[in-house]
Amino acid sequence: MTEQAPGLASDPSWDAGRSQGRLVVAWQNPESRRIAPVALLDHGHDEYRFRYLRPALLVPGFRPFLNFPDWRTDYRSERLFPLFAPRIMSPRRPDFQAFLRQLDLAPGATPWEQLARSGGRSSGDTIQVFPVPAVGADGSTTCMFLVHGVRYCNEGRLPPLVRGREVELVPEPTNPKNPLAVQVVVDGTPIGWVPDLLLDYVRGVREAGSVRTVVQHVNGPEAPPHLRVLLRLEGSLSNGRRPMAGSDWETFSG
Repeated sequence: MTEQAPGLASDPSWDAGRSQGRLVVAWQNPESRRIAPVALLDHGHDEYRFRYLRPALLVPGFRPFLNFPDWRTDYRSERLFPLFAPRIMSPRRPDFQAFLRQLDLAPGATPWEQLARSGGRSSGDTIQVFPVPAVGADGSTTCMFLVHGVRYCNEGRLPPLVRGREVELVPEPTNPKNPLAVQVVVDGTPIGWVPDLLLDYVRGVREAGSVRTVVQHVNGPEAPPHLRVLLRLEGSLSNGRRPMAGSDWETFSG
């Protein structure tokens, strides 16, 4: 079953235009702080699509979003759904171009590109989105992600960082919240963590062999903590492995 969601009424600039792709929609439990994938958000040539993941039924404390009340509906819209549209900065704001620079996006970046890069996070919110990492036919893969938890390392103070500087990804099995956690380390100093939803992907890339992770962009202390450091990971996946695929990522509507 499909349902046509109401579009954003008047502004064509909200349309993602040329951008296409898939984002994982994640929900953070406000009590345990654990982050779990609950849905997929796709954008094709002319529509957006939202579908719940089957395992979302088993996520403790999670209930369907008000905008998407039915687990099994295949929601479609020509415009970005109201749940996600407010997570994009309007190009009419005077600080819009400065925000794009913080995200290391070109001046003509589309709303979809902005949403994918920023994660759609807002203060006190429980929703985040993550782009599915790209994988080539030869298994080569690349992924850009914002370092999580910068504010909790060294009181938010960062060592000197420049574009292209290599960083280490160090497993942290003693992490009290997630024994699978991976720290981002510069010259022995932790600066934050790999986002939880990328841990399986990062593990697969590390198992396949060579992996290189470098600073793509760094912002000053005036930027929100979750936007301070953008990293670029390059490597490969073996045996036809694909990120965010398999039974754990099946949707109700196929």
